Amino acid sequence: MNIAWLHGFHIRGGARFALALLACCASDSQATLTLTADGVANGFTLTTVVSGFYGGYGPLGEAILPNGNFITGSYADAHLYIFKDVDGQTLSDAVSALPYTYQTGNPQYVMATAGGQAYGAQVAGGTFVRFANDGSTTPIPGLSGVSAYYGMWGDPANGHLVASSNMGLIDIDPVAGSYRVVNAGVFPDGLTVSPDGKTIYAEVGGNINSYELSTGAFLQTYSGNGHGPDGTGVIQGGTFDGDVIVNNNDGTVTMIDPVTGIQTLIATGGTRGDFVSADTTNGTLFLSQYEQIARLSCGAGCVIGSVPEPATVAMWLFGLGLVGGLARARRK
Repeated sequence: MNIAWLHGFHIRGGARFALALLACCASDSQATLTLTADGVANGFTLTTVVSGFYGGYGPLGEAILPNGNFITGSYADAHLYIFKDVDGQTLSDAVSALPYTYQTGNPQYVMATAGGQAYGAQVAGGTFVRFANDGSTTPIPGLSGVSAYYGMWGDPANGHLVASSNMGLIDIDPVAGSYRVVNAGVFPDGLTVSPDGKTIYAEVGGNINSYELSTGAFLQTYSGNGHGPDGTGVIQGGTFDGDVIVNNNDGTVTMIDPVTGIQTLIATGGTRGDFVSADTTNGTLFLSQYEQIARLSCGAGCVIGSVPEPATVAMWLFGLGLVGGLARARRK
């Protein structure tokens, strides 16, 4: 059974749970996201962070809380889950599970980490909120009349949130409680911001588009090649500096070289990829699937999606073996 068409479709009441249960029992929910030969050769690693979500979408976005745990949502059972930031967990390993109330017709949470804080919103009309360590929420001030659409990312250059909203692409200063419209005519799905804070990459019409963050100007389109691209994250450092990781609805993961346009399939066999989120404590990337959260690492000398928080930089450098000056050969 394939229910990929549910993304973006407004489902209400008991039908929401019925569809989630059907998805839970679908045979394709047992698929396993696995690195391709190119993914292995190019130094990527892929692990499972949390498995056992309740079908349907399962998790969608994640964010790192100030205490180092991470938060994610599961709309099939209407809970916000908090986990330790380690691999190999199931739902029973959650530090806590906090019920939440559906706010939209598609009440999954998009989440992002910015300036050491965790933020989120229910997609397709939700309020932008700040998460406390216990999972409780406080609306970001100064956003009257602004609601979330299908993407949000923490700008590593200034701690802002760049988001898809009912007003188009916007740049939110969550501390000051203000925002500016970057591009009023673009309503993308999963998006990311380059580590230098200059470029937005976002899914639009089945492709990945890039935009200049300062002006909102359109820059370039990269074909989705029928994979159903969704969440995106940018690599910083190492051999693939500047390349864009894309989590696809067809259960694959691709890497795009934005200069040459060359695309490399680095993982296949998943269920349904959706959003991605930066793990700012260690430079890896959370990849959502129907039933699990996976973790993608690009190996020594690089991070994906964001610069790690300052308190963890030294530990991260040691763990990745940067002191030894290891390097990987560029793909041919």
